[in-house]
Amino acid sequence: MSKKVTTIRDIAYRLNVSVATVSRALRDSTEIKRETKQAVLEMAKEMDYHPNLLASSLSSKKSKILGVVVPTINRQFWSNSISGIESVAYHHGYKVMIFQSAESVKKEIEIVETLANSRVDGILIALSKETINYNHINNILKRGIPVLQFERSSTDLDTQKVITDDFNGAFELVQHLIDSGKKNIAYLGGPISLGVCKQRLKGFQQALQQNNVTDKENLIITIDSFDYQSAEKALRKFWSLEKKPDAIFCFADILAIGVMAAAKKLNISIPQELAIVGFGNDDIGRFVTPSLTTMAQPSFEMGKLAAELIMNEINDEEKYCSRREEIIRPQLIIRESS
Repeated sequence: MSKKVTTIRDIAYRLNVSVATVSRALRDSTEIKRETKQAVLEMAKEMDYHPNLLASSLSSKKSKILGVVVPTINRQFWSNSISGIESVAYHHGYKVMIFQSAESVKKEIEIVETLANSRVDGILIALSKETINYNHINNILKRGIPVLQFERSSTDLDTQKVITDDFNGAFELVQHLIDSGKKNIAYLGGPISLGVCKQRLKGFQQALQQNNVTDKENLIITIDSFDYQSAEKALRKFWSLEKKPDAIFCFADILAIGVMAAAKKLNISIPQELAIVGFGNDDIGRFVTPSLTTMAQPSFEMGKLAAELIMNEINDEEKYCSRREEIIRPQLIIRESS
């Protein structure tokens, strides 16, 4: 048999006071005497009272909850970003609901609708690799729920954004490889449908062009899965070419680590025969041998900034914040792999 849930009416009946008095006491209103507040709090504890958060949100028009949607949480960038978001949310008295789309647009649509129906005050989202239609986001915006895109974004959505300067980050990495004497540089990236993948590929190509290095089509591979197996398969394809690459720029550190592991299987010397660079600065890159050259993204700080911006929008503190875009410049970290 289920236990009866205690309500403020039950507390009011036991204390012989009005429901309004109990409600104000629980909200720590200055209109209520200290003795009355104490009596209400003690009775609430005795009767195992727990506030109804949904009812509270209906009355205050704020749920004090932020929704966060990411492709996955098993990558360091996303987990660090979530930590940054949560730290700011907690400071503002907010809770965070975290969902993974698993790179599925169908799941992303369901999650966004669930968050909206749960009356969250705002949604921070990194789009899935399958997302090319944004009706589900626009529908949320029409309902007056603030949305902020972080890291993965679309210019077709009029929301706040916190993103990495992927173009210049990729350009700088390739420039480093060229300055190190590399001339036949390959690119291993993600699906071009993602803006972040498109920008890193453009930065890669621009660096080659400005240095009069030939951009060879057979040295560009894009894959759908960011995993070690896909990275190994890509390296084997590159290494089967008559003119092998002398460097590989990998879209993310996870791919770079996969390429390094595959290179060791093939007895390829790093960086003498093949330089390898990544993007993201995952912790593992410092501890593999040789250590990985990469572009560091301040993921925790990006999460904090994203949360602060959406809190400003929720509290209407910035008149035109819906169009604000913050572009974070990554930092080149040169290690042993290049």
